[in-house]
Amino acid sequence: MRGIAWVILAAALGGCIFLRPAPAARDDAQFARSVAETATVAAVARPGARVCREMQVGIAERDWVRGVVIDANGSRVTVRIDDAGRFAHTIGGDTVVGGASIEDNAIAWTPCL
Repeated sequence: MRGIAWVILAAALGGCIFLRPAPAARDDAQFARSVAETATVAAVARPGARVCREMQVGIAERDWVRGVVIDANGSRVTVRIDDAGRFAHTIGGDTVVGGASIEDNAIAWTPCL
């Protein structure tokens, strides 16, 4: 009886050697991007979340816009702007000013303190 158990164990372990290789690198990048986008939406798309968005000014300057999520609908958020940054910005055709409400894609925003 013991001999049969060893044969079954050896066959099961031997079958593990022929497992499929890991997915191709392009699949890994797509999966990683999907996980990152899902995590960002989960962190940002909830009312009361403090969020920031990096805005590019010219070719080298960067500026930050800060606000609070007041409404979330799927991957879309409505953000009340608290700090419009140092430069004039527009998001989705709306001018970014303090107190304005901007509707935007949640992926464009990141949680901030």
